[in-house]
Amino acid sequence: MTGEQPPSGQAGPSGGAPPGLLENLGELCGASLAYLQARLSLAGLEAKEALLHLAVVIGLIVAALAVIIYGYLFLCIALTLLIAHLLHVSPAWVILALAVLHFAVAAGSILYAVARLKSPMFSTTLAELKKDQQWLSQKSK
Repeated sequence: MTGEQPPSGQAGPSGGAPPGLLENLGELCGASLAYLQARLSLAGLEAKEALLHLAVVIGLIVAALAVIIYGYLFLCIALTLLIAHLLHVSPAWVILALAVLHFAVAAGSILYAVARLKSPMFSTTLAELKKDQQWLSQKSK
């Protein structure tokens, strides 16, 4: 039997004893850590790409909002001049009327928001928690 390879699980090529449980566990832990490190580095690369993508999207949203605000401002100026021209009044009076209208809309929005804040939130969840509390107090008596 000279020159033959030993069956698997027996002595290794150096003629020593086969690897034991601790050696196998060490190799398994090493392989697991290498796999985890590779996945974490991939996640890090993808996180950088996602952050860049998110920054571009946020930048585009900010730019769109700026353009919308300027468009609204120009629309208000144009309407003010048009209304002043059609009514044959000073643009200052039309500007004052539009300012009052804007403040009225803002005040109405604030009043509506305050009314919405006074309404209870999570009412169904709170009702269930009260039922649970009553059930627990009955069980503990």
